[in-house]
Amino acid sequence: MPANLPPQYFVVEEKYQKAKTPEEKLEALEEMLAVIPKHKGTEKLQAEIKQKISKLRKAAQERTKRGKTFDPFLIEKSGAAQVLVIGSPNSGKSTFLHVFTHARPEVAEYPFTTFYSTPGMMPYEDIQIQLLDTPPIAEREIEGNFINALRRADGVLFLLDAKSEKLLDELETILEALRKGKIEVDRRKTAISENWCFLPAMVLINKMEREEHREIVSLVRELFGEEFPVEGISLHHLSEEEKRELKQKIFAMVGIVRVYSKPPGKPPDFSRPFILKRGATVRDLAEHIHHDLLKNLKGARVWGSARFEGQLVPPEYLLSDRDVVEIRT
Repeated sequence: MPANLPPQYFVVEEKYQKAKTPEEKLEALEEMLAVIPKHKGTEKLQAEIKQKISKLRKAAQERTKRGKTFDPFLIEKSGAAQVLVIGSPNSGKSTFLHVFTHARPEVAEYPFTTFYSTPGMMPYEDIQIQLLDTPPIAEREIEGNFINALRRADGVLFLLDAKSEKLLDELETILEALRKGKIEVDRRKTAISENWCFLPAMVLINKMEREEHREIVSLVRELFGEEFPVEGISLHHLSEEEKRELKQKIFAMVGIVRVYSKPPGKPPDFSRPFILKRGATVRDLAEHIHHDLLKNLKGARVWGSARFEGQLVPPEYLLSDRDVVEIRT
């Protein structure tokens, strides 16, 4: 049965889509529910609106319990790195989290399903990377708490819909919103202004189903490929090999290395790697383990990136991913 929605419903729906605060969204949703015709053709839509209202009210109660300092975007970092998944409405962010982690965010065909950050842990070899599903970006400005969450992150994934006729506009909207928040994602810019934050980024174009969608990926890569990597995916048809490859690219994007410690005269500990930023030295590792190690640090023996196994290197030696290190004092 057709819904036959009245004109005033679409006016209120637009008000909802432009709402920037939870209170404004709740008010618009309640208006939508009030003006929607009550018949069988709108039952599903009514249920969706009621579900959104319920989630917003529950979130409001949590904010009241925790006080005015409650930040819904403040998700404590967990794992080796934290990566935010951002994008336009209905781009597939919640599905992405569902596919790559054990999290179960609400997934629906209608937009604006996600109100706050939802975390999930993505396993990659011997570590885990925290992914955060975030509210969709439809305006050229992001509220303060959301921007702060981006500034705390180790990387960001832009998820776009290959079927969207406004794909390029949506990407520009996201980039402009980040620029207004003084966040730079262009990897060509080695020096950024004071108070600006550099955030490693990657564009993922989802829902790749036809040849024309490959052309869209090629176009975006041609326009933005020097700024950040651009990949085409289809979340509903990802093979295990494709998932492994994408995980590897996310790992490479966040710029971290795994280093394994080896006590003198004992085998290395591969159970829990130390996570350091790419470009870290033996000195950085020693400080990461315990600041007292720096006082008497002479160097280290390194297996992996060194010219020969167990080579004695100075404190300034640059470490690589999967190096085994025996600190010498």
